[in-house]
Amino acid sequence: MSTNDYLAHYGVKGMKWGVRRYQYADGTYTPAGRRRYSSAANSNDDSFMRVKVRTILGRKNVDSGKNYADTYLKKGTSFARIQTSQNFEKFAFFATYKESDQNKYLGLYSKNLSNRAKKAAYKAERIARKTNSDADIKNAKELQDIANNTKTYQIRLEATKKLKVPSIENASDITSKLLENDTFKKNLISSIDYSKDRMKRPTQQMLFNQAKNALYKDPKEMSKSEKIAVYKALNLTLTYHEKEHLAVQNKFYSELKKKGYNALLDYNDKEYSSYHAKSPMIVFDVDSVKLNSVTATNPKIVNKMYNKYNRERLVKEIGANTIGFVSGLGTKTVSECESFVDGKIKKYLM
Repeated sequence: MSTNDYLAHYGVKGMKWGVRRYQYADGTYTPAGRRRYSSAANSNDDSFMRVKVRTILGRKNVDSGKNYADTYLKKGTSFARIQTSQNFEKFAFFATYKESDQNKYLGLYSKNLSNRAKKAAYKAERIARKTNSDADIKNAKELQDIANNTKTYQIRLEATKKLKVPSIENASDITSKLLENDTFKKNLISSIDYSKDRMKRPTQQMLFNQAKNALYKDPKEMSKSEKIAVYKALNLTLTYHEKEHLAVQNKFYSELKKKGYNALLDYNDKEYSSYHAKSPMIVFDVDSVKLNSVTATNPKIVNKMYNKYNRERLVKEIGANTIGFVSGLGTKTVSECESFVDGKIKKYLM
């Protein structure tokens, strides 16, 4: 063997061989990795880890590290989700693993699903009364039957392996790289427009506007905050399943899997919707979980949880639903602003 064939390792304190600290699973650098190695190259400081590939006796050895900003959910983590079907379809799904979140969705989302069915039936009935057409009357009866028989179920699932969740910086970085593909960018813009027409909360609208403005730029020219805004806007669109949404989701989830990830934080229900959940998740690697049980929800428990968490939600919602409006009052006097806010609060509570 030539004396020039050797593997040099300049370590980071606490680093272990085979543990990725600054790389994705596919070997590409995370933002932290790019910053670190750029600094190392500029400073020639041996305290930085230098990743090199050397060929020794025909074998390649790669020294790499782990990004500590990512988080993990351990094998055996129990997830719960509320739905109207008893079947677990193996598609990306929204779920919770913290007990407080599970109780919150048991009350709030179970009621939400029941109320949706009742609202659809009521709307159809009004149309049928107005038109008196046989088709509308038939539709109203069918929707009323659905509303009368709507049941909700709690689906429990278990992680069959450790699940990796990207930091917001890494998720934003992956998103910005995908934006270099014109088709992906076009589909994302369409997805954001569709979502913006349906998600009307002030904070959601502000996020969508910020993301739309950022998307006019070359992805390489976006600031860190702009990349985060685009990623969060994408995250909010994951609840829809129109053609453009599915195209974005398939590409996005596929890329995340290549980078070694299995799940995402649901930013809509954590920061933007009325749920204010602690750690709501989107699990897109459905092969990493198994179904444990399907249980019909107990109406008494649903009502108990609804009453508990709806009071908590109302307090948080008052601020969330007025801050966006107040920002648009411009040069109004303090008393005029107070009157406006009071009116909004009374209207919301009614």
